Amino acid sequence: MDDQFKLRAAARTDEELQERVDNREKYLPETVEASVEELQFRGVEFSEEELTVIAEDMQARRNLAEIKPDSYGMFSNRDKNNLIEDPDAPPLYSRRAIYGFSVFFSVFFGAVMLAMNVSKTSGKKNAIWVVLFGLGYTIAMVLLLQNFKTSTGLTIVPSILGAYLIEALFWNRYVGTSTLYRKRPIWIPLAIGIAILGVFIFIAFYSGIK
Repeated sequence: MDDQFKLRAAARTDEELQERVDNREKYLPETVEASVEELQFRGVEFSEEELTVIAEDMQARRNLAEIKPDSYGMFSNRDKNNLIEDPDAPPLYSRRAIYGFSVFFSVFFGAVMLAMNVSKTSGKKNAIWVVLFGLGYTIAMVLLLQNFKTSTGLTIVPSILGAYLIEALFWNRYVGTSTLYRKRPIWIPLAIGIAILGVFIFIAFYSGIK
């Protein structure tokens, strides 16, 4: 068990620790296990049956997180087995959110969001690789579309492919398919994306008038 969970448990009251044990479906297995350990250290006794039930519940939660979704796409709830309410869980942008931003704004935009996740789970060094891939993929996509004069509407195809690739190459490796996390709000990246899109639309409209 990570020492950070033991330290957090040691700072909590008996009531807070017991609440995490009683409502363990809302919390990370590590949070619950640290809570039990701290309560035992403080003299609270658990029967063997109670400890067995808690251990089985936590293993079932870990097993659920490892179950892969049966569909892929923006409208499929790919994160339902990984989302948890525990404030100790890392706040991450969901796979569905990253997929949607990659398709509608750019693979680079989605890669930046994923890099912010990776920086919390695997460090900034790995996050840089995610950003570089997203940037390279987006530049290559733009050049390809320009050279072949492809219809703008068809850009969604390479965008979908890019969204799939950044998940397969980086989320699975640096975040982990079984990682439990809190859903991070998307309002800030959404506002930024809409603002950038608005600038491009304004430039295109202004150029058209000239």
